[in-house]
Amino acid sequence: MNQNLIANVLSLTQFTISLFIALRVFYLYSQARRPRLFILGLSMGIFSLTTIASFIADNISSFPLNVKWFEYTSQTVCFLFILLSLARSADGYLRRLMNWYIITTLLLLLLLMPILPASFPDPALTKSLLGGSRSLICFIISLYYIGAFSLKQTRFSLLMGVAFQLMCLGYWMNMFKYFLPHMTQVDQVGDMTRIAGLISLLIAILFG
Repeated sequence: MNQNLIANVLSLTQFTISLFIALRVFYLYSQARRPRLFILGLSMGIFSLTTIASFIADNISSFPLNVKWFEYTSQTVCFLFILLSLARSADGYLRRLMNWYIITTLLLLLLLMPILPASFPDPALTKSLLGGSRSLICFIISLYYIGAFSLKQTRFSLLMGVAFQLMCLGYWMNMFKYFLPHMTQVDQVGDMTRIAGLISLLIAILFG
């Protein structure tokens, strides 16, 4: 099967699942008004935006914006704010964090994305650092939910722990392509692993 077709299918699958998660979480936020839900919903919304933007840029050579910097940086920020939202439960802290997240998102969208350079300096190293940071943050988030499951043994904590463990593994597998470009199959397995993580997250939101 054509490698570009496989990559496009995987990208569109990630976009669809993450967008559905975002819409579901924002619906829950409209009912409960919990800042953690807003942060998770915004993270999944940005994740879906970066995925579809990357898909468009990969298939339209004349696409004017610097998508790759936006994709790597924004996804790292998404997971970082999810992690920060788990650090404390105080309502005042979470609401301040939510406001800072909105400001950071606007800066990424309106200011940083148009002015960042078109190419990465030392691409293999830069992408490895950014990709590795996503993997590390997802791993730390998974530890939080695994710890929560060990205490309360709720289905939600279990599914969230599995979700972020899978995303951690998927991002780690994606890192091989930065040094070994011919390992496209490992990269695709990494994408499929992250999709499995998103599906676990979706199940947690729907039924957890």
